[in-house]
Amino acid sequence: MKRLLTITTVLMLIMNFSLTAQTPDLDEFIATFEDFADDAAPSMPILADVGLRWSDSYIGGFPHFGVGTSLGFVVVPMDDIEGFFTNLGVTEVPKELKDLGGLPVPATSVEARLGGLILPFDFGIKAGYIPEFAKDSFNDVSVDYKMFGFDMRYRVMKEGLLMPEISVGAGYTYLNGMVSTSVGETTTISDPDPDPTIGPNNNLGNLTFNSPDVVFGWRSNVIDAKVQISKSFLFILRPYIGFGVSYGVSEVGGGYDADVTTDTGNGVTIQDWKNKYGSDFDDIDSDGATVYSEANGASFRAYLGTSVELLFAKLDLSGTYNPVSGAYGGQLNLRAQF
Repeated sequence: MKRLLTITTVLMLIMNFSLTAQTPDLDEFIATFEDFADDAAPSMPILADVGLRWSDSYIGGFPHFGVGTSLGFVVVPMDDIEGFFTNLGVTEVPKELKDLGGLPVPATSVEARLGGLILPFDFGIKAGYIPEFAKDSFNDVSVDYKMFGFDMRYRVMKEGLLMPEISVGAGYTYLNGMVSTSVGETTTISDPDPDPTIGPNNNLGNLTFNSPDVVFGWRSNVIDAKVQISKSFLFILRPYIGFGVSYGVSEVGGGYDADVTTDTGNGVTIQDWKNKYGSDFDDIDSDGATVYSEANGASFRAYLGTSVELLFAKLDLSGTYNPVSGAYGGQLNLRAQF
């Protein structure tokens, strides 16, 4: 039953975007959803990499420090989402996604970095969220986003007249995001296995989702290791290149956010649905239903960029690419660094 809810959720979302879909085979859909989650997993570390990417491979020891903000994105490749749409019976993937080459997922960050004591290292911390007043300001779409992370970098080569600066680092990032849109129409699901001869609570009747919002969300914990090389030119430019390896433990899923009611006239409750169908109804309560699938995986990325430096102000632009999955992204950072 949980799987039926997931199918209905995705189909309603597709209908909301004025696409034509037909009910897919249950087993095929589940396999498709799991494949999509697995394909999306390598993109999560790129999204987690937004923030704390500074052109300086090492900012210097204490009291050197800096504060700034970043805006970035990652595009889940079209190959990873096209099969998802096709197996759901969608006749055509939206043109906007085709033009971008995939599904874009944004991220934001505010951050700070502080030079270490004695040893040549620095430590950074970052956080990102969407304020309450802005969550419902995107027309009919509501968004939520939370992120927290930190890293530490150690300088292994000091910059010289001809030599670049090289550092190695490691860090951790937690991501939690959600996108929802209103379906508007009440959705009713009937008991898939009624047996009225046993008693009223074995013929559960209908489970009703009143004016539901369709929700798509993701959660991810990412551990990351990286190496970065940078070199200052003309005192105003600092190009850099880096390589990173990450492992993400992620969940991707969706469902309904709605007022859920049952045929209470027959004495049926949501607990009766749970008792009859067991774990299939673990994620259903009076506020709706959501279903998540695990999507764990390792990821490799290469990135390059440059900063323009005017006194203490630095504007940093960079791009990222995963040569294995084809996922790509970019970010813009503005900071004050001392």
